[in-house]
Amino acid sequence: MTKLILRCFCMLALACIHMQVFAASYFSISPQCAIQVQPIQFVKTDSIQHVPKTGWKTVDLPDNWSQHEPQYNGGVWYRILWKPDCSSGTLNQSFAFSIDYINSAGAVYFNRNVLWRDKNLVEPLSKSWNIPRYWVLTPSSLKADENEFLIYVTGYAFQNAGLGAVSFQNVQAAYDQQQQQIWNRRTLFEINIIISLVLGLLCFSIWIFRRSETTFAWFALSCLLWVLFISNILVTETKPPFANNILAAQANISFFALYMVCFCTYLLRFIRVELIKVERIVWALTAIVLLVIFFTPVQWLTAVFINIFMMYVALFLLTYIYLGYVTYRTRKREYIFLLMCLTGILFCALFDTVLLGSELHKDIKPLSPYTSPIITIFVVLILGVKLARNTRRIEKFNQRLEEKVQQVSDDLYSSMNEKHKLELENVRLQERIHLSHDLHDGLGSSLVRSMIIVDQAEQNMSNQQFLSILKLLRDDLRQIIDSGSSLESRVPENPILWVAPVRHRFSQLMEELDIESKWSFPQNWGYVPTALQCLTLIRVLEESLTNVVKHSQAKHVYVSMVFPYERQLILTIEDDGVGFDVKSNFQNGMSIGIRSMKMRLERVGAELQVTSERGKTVVQALLEIK
Repeated sequence: MTKLILRCFCMLALACIHMQVFAASYFSISPQCAIQVQPIQFVKTDSIQHVPKTGWKTVDLPDNWSQHEPQYNGGVWYRILWKPDCSSGTLNQSFAFSIDYINSAGAVYFNRNVLWRDKNLVEPLSKSWNIPRYWVLTPSSLKADENEFLIYVTGYAFQNAGLGAVSFQNVQAAYDQQQQQIWNRRTLFEINIIISLVLGLLCFSIWIFRRSETTFAWFALSCLLWVLFISNILVTETKPPFANNILAAQANISFFALYMVCFCTYLLRFIRVELIKVERIVWALTAIVLLVIFFTPVQWLTAVFINIFMMYVALFLLTYIYLGYVTYRTRKREYIFLLMCLTGILFCALFDTVLLGSELHKDIKPLSPYTSPIITIFVVLILGVKLARNTRRIEKFNQRLEEKVQQVSDDLYSSMNEKHKLELENVRLQERIHLSHDLHDGLGSSLVRSMIIVDQAEQNMSNQQFLSILKLLRDDLRQIIDSGSSLESRVPENPILWVAPVRHRFSQLMEELDIESKWSFPQNWGYVPTALQCLTLIRVLEESLTNVVKHSQAKHVYVSMVFPYERQLILTIEDDGVGFDVKSNFQNGMSIGIRSMKMRLERVGAELQVTSERGKTVVQALLEIK
């Protein structure tokens, strides 16, 4: 009986020892030494200044206290008791103590001495949830028996407040581990932000110069919202405009919702689809969602955030399915590239969503930080495809252009030959027309003037007078002959010299007919007309004055030239004669002289304006000088 009792007692003792050993954790820091860690304990506290003596309970790290302390928001203590265990008996090397994360802010005490603490342990709280840390401990800093870490953590249950995994290891291993964690949790997101900003600015610049390409505007806006969303990962302090962590978290989930809407809109614009009614409904629901986010009580934020997240993931899935349908129907290369990109993003998003809802996230890294390189590859491919397509279009266009130019050249050569023949015939015809007009306006007016002088002479003219009239007619005929190549004639130096011959001839005639004439011409050309324009204006002036002398019965004549506007010349002949019906003359073709003046002016790009009533007739030539 005694042996049986003794045997049972021994078995019970061994079981207890086994349970104690099983409950303890060991971290190897060298081949000879390990750190034995007792079960980690947890307790709620109302202040960092108070460490409760009772109420401690065992937890496993990483710890999310919302799982065992639902809806608790505030501060807690974690206690870690440990001691070295060396086969050599003594610990003679430094080692490192690492903490995976603290969510959201906290402080670390080593044997009741402050080892480290966040800047703000009250609102606005610091953010240490994505920053791994380690501290190097020396053998001289340890107690002989048992050592203690007290870790104070403050946060909100809806933000998964708690403490990450802890470990003891050699210094080099701790450093390598921290660098790898910083790469995964911070550096990748920094690269993500940089790439998103660059792509966003590029697309925004394209949209500025091509406002019709709204695809680039939506992509730029989605990049901005994505940067705002993931920047929450990198910030370590809650700063304005956010007064506390709750408001910052609400803004962060709002950025996510807006990003998903803008990104889905970008996808639709990329495939040339505008679902106006659907988009308006989505934006209206998003506005309601934003109101719900900011007016939800703290205790309900977890459920609200999860539901909103899943709702916009569903929106992305629906857009993805619709894109797949359009791609299947059109089979465009750009759409295929886009679908491949979205497939990669979708896989990463779904993988991380499942990871967040399971215990696997302790050991498996999320894939979302790698989505930005996927988007970059997609954009490069799209730009490459567009560049190749545009290059092919340019090459085909150049080829067609060369063929067209050759064809047009052949047609032009043929037409030029025909045109040359027509021009030869037209030159002959124009010479005849010019000759007839010059004979009518120049020599004709001189003949009329001479006939009037002879007819109104009170006595027979002497031979000398008659000879003078014939010499004038000869001079007019020579002028007509000499002006046959009027385009090459020399333009007088000023308007006064230009009008002088006409003024001389008609002033003499008007004096004999008791017609008072007044001439007003500028000293210099405002803008110099061509030789042909000068000759045309001279012919118009001669014809107008001839009509005044022949038909008007006027007593006063006023001739002027002005340059009222830039590159505009106006020649005016005004008399106070009996006048005539302008409309009837133009419609019935009764005045050959007026029609001749009109045709002449039109050939040099000028305009004839005639107004007439009893006592006032005005003839104006309006010339635009090139």
